[in-house]
Amino acid sequence: MEVATPDSAKTRKLISEEMERVLRSREFSTSERSCTFLRYLVERALDGSGHQLKERTIGVDVFGRDATYDTGKDAIVRVSANGVRKRLLAHYAKADLAREPGSVQICLPAGSYMLEFHILPPGQDETELRDAPRSRPPLSSVREPRWRWPAAAWAVIGVLAVACGLLAWYNHQLVSRVPPAPGMEMLPWSQFGSQKVVRVALTDANYTIYCNVVAKRGLTLDEYLGEQWTGNFGAGLASVSSRSGNQYTSVVSAVAASRVSAMLETTGRTALLVPARKLQMEQFKGEQPVILLGSAIANPWAEVFRENLTFAIVVEPVTRFQYVENRAPVAGEPARWQPTPATASPGIAYAILSLLPNLTGQGWVLLVAGTSAEGTGAASELLTDPVRLRKELIARGINPTGRVQKLELLLRVQSQGMDSRHYQVIASRVMGG
Repeated sequence: MEVATPDSAKTRKLISEEMERVLRSREFSTSERSCTFLRYLVERALDGSGHQLKERTIGVDVFGRDATYDTGKDAIVRVSANGVRKRLLAHYAKADLAREPGSVQICLPAGSYMLEFHILPPGQDETELRDAPRSRPPLSSVREPRWRWPAAAWAVIGVLAVACGLLAWYNHQLVSRVPPAPGMEMLPWSQFGSQKVVRVALTDANYTIYCNVVAKRGLTLDEYLGEQWTGNFGAGLASVSSRSGNQYTSVVSAVAASRVSAMLETTGRTALLVPARKLQMEQFKGEQPVILLGSAIANPWAEVFRENLTFAIVVEPVTRFQYVENRAPVAGEPARWQPTPATASPGIAYAILSLLPNLTGQGWVLLVAGTSAEGTGAASELLTDPVRLRKELIARGINPTGRVQKLELLLRVQSQGMDSRHYQVIASRVMGG
């Protein structure tokens, strides 16, 4: 398989052309900071100094920081790198993105500021590329593709713009961590009874963009399910409108759905992944359980059950800032839990795992939501970690294999960039069966 060297004039031209295409893409065109950062990284890679990049150097060159600035307190480089990384993943995960043989894919590995450029070799289709040997080491920063977006993942999540490589990795981790045991039952899965199919409602990225950028307000459920709001996108946002035929979710939502799907398999059940706009009110009235991912700022269906919660995520109408309201504080608990601003890193977020009866009491709804994407990610991690979940339930006097009328757990999440692995359960509510 032919691989161009980094100093090849042809490769440099391909990389420059690909960079310009990426900068014009929907994912980057709305963020001047991400465009500037990506262009800088590409130029450093092309002039051979990419391996020398350090956080402080980038802070000075790209963001105008003083040479002596405190990188421990000012996380602008790390936060911006995470933004570029997420935008690249979303761009290349698009189902309609055509990649010709010989084209370049720009990647920013986690924990690095040195770009990688993956070349799709001429004369090989995607099937051949996926099955090709991976043993040859990469040449400098130009590498043969080490993975391809799995076709099976697209079949599961439809046309969602996600990092399918991350989903496959999480699935592998979960399946290896939780041995298949269809007979195993633990809260909240024990509430689902004999139901073999569980609906998992994904967040709606279109809705989040519309409410935060265009309308700057939330929508009622009737407005959300109607068509009129999708026509108000400006020209620059038209491509993310639901009318475009594309329904997007966030990477965090997709990863959470992958975790939940793997966990449900261990209990002998199957996840049916559904975009929020495809749900209907009738689906909250039968026996089939529904898992709602995300707060009302990303999944309007969560608002339907907010009045039934003790720990409720509230969205401030003007600022769109989210916090957790405590509607029945016990001794030592505050009336609200306020997260740090989204730009803070490290920061504090909150999340809820709430198991509630559905609208008729015939089935169950499980809310998995955070005051930020990191919060939602942490809640989904606890939900799908049976060892830790069992420990947390027992520590609070809750029988892990019992039956309940309602269960609520509140998490405090310490996040660094997009890393939300450090969390703890700080409050709970349970109503016995």
